Amino acid sequence: MIKYLLLSLFLFSAFSHGQTKTPDYFKANQGALPVKVYYGTKPRNMSLLGIDGSKGVIYAKLEGAGQLQLELRGLKKQNISRFEFAWPNDTKKALDLLSNEQYDPRLLPGLRPVLYRVMLFLEIPQEYFSIHDACLTYVQALVAMEEFDEAFYVLSRINLTKLDEFGYREFSEEALNLAGKMISADAKSAKSARALLQRVSIRNNTGDHASYLKLADSLRAQGLYNDAISEYSRLAPIVIKSPNSPYKDILRIWPIYCYVKLYEQYSRAAAKDKRYLAYASKYFNTALQTLKKIDEKPPPRQSGEYSLYKLVRALVRVQYARRSEAQGDEYKAADEYRQSVLEVTEGIISARVGLDWLPESLMMAGDAYEKLKLFDAARNVYKQVNIFYKSTKWEGLSEKKLNGLPPPA
Repeated sequence: MIKYLLLSLFLFSAFSHGQTKTPDYFKANQGALPVKVYYGTKPRNMSLLGIDGSKGVIYAKLEGAGQLQLELRGLKKQNISRFEFAWPNDTKKALDLLSNEQYDPRLLPGLRPVLYRVMLFLEIPQEYFSIHDACLTYVQALVAMEEFDEAFYVLSRINLTKLDEFGYREFSEEALNLAGKMISADAKSAKSARALLQRVSIRNNTGDHASYLKLADSLRAQGLYNDAISEYSRLAPIVIKSPNSPYKDILRIWPIYCYVKLYEQYSRAAAKDKRYLAYASKYFNTALQTLKKIDEKPPPRQSGEYSLYKLVRALVRVQYARRSEAQGDEYKAADEYRQSVLEVTEGIISARVGLDWLPESLMMAGDAYEKLKLFDAARNVYKQVNIFYKSTKWEGLSEKKLNGLPPPA
């Protein structure tokens, strides 16, 4: 009997959250789940022992009839109208508090013995077993209370695709929400978060596109450029299928930005160890080749993505300028810095303040002005950043730059 309680669906997966020591709550709280089974309108006592979604079998014990196997996809043919579970009163009260966003981690220990036994049966359609709302409330509360380890534990073991089919997309949305919060809280959790992302299906609609793009952006913001490229690459083929998607251009450009940033990292490492030079060259060449394709059909000038495109082109110019500096060719370096200013400024003109990449564009323009010894122009740019991006990292960076400029003439 016990062998049926440990489902393959809920066993530890290959991408277990190795950074934590989350207890195996499903194993710790295993046990038969007492329910009423309705054959037509007549209820009988039954114990649900386990479920194997891959085989489509529910293992159960019917009072007075011994063990049996029910066909998960043939419940109607077996004259089963529904299962009912009598929630303990304390459990119901605690779930009511969580559903009303009265979050308290002290509620969790009392809920676990019941919820983890119930969650084993989420693959039974809601029309036959009404447990999904309560389980969703528990998962949402875990994420809201930043109980990330346990939320990851749950969401990495339940069948998100099947729940999507049942109309409970909210579980997948919580997985996306959790992954983003994990990445933002700790860059070291990116590997685990990305493993969870692979279990989430991306539907072909702008809502899913926006949510997944936000996650890829969070990887990029943490400097996890290779991880970001992988997630942009997963999303791009799906977005291409949507003729009017607003994310097509940005998904072409952000990977190039990441390639340039990787080049910067590896070129710095190559200055100390020549073995990194091949990696640096690979990333820079990939950026150049991909950028050439966008040059053939750039984003419209009136779009926000045009300013990002120009930022990337300016980044490339800066790399050429630095190469010239390293080679002692100051004239060529100055020309490249001038070109980078022209590129990034053209993008800034068409940009709006709320764009994610605008402060970096402004800071790049200021830096290029410094290289050209146009200190008044640099000062004006840094002041703009200081004014428009208060209480962000850009405020501190701009102040540092302003303090480092020579006094006005």
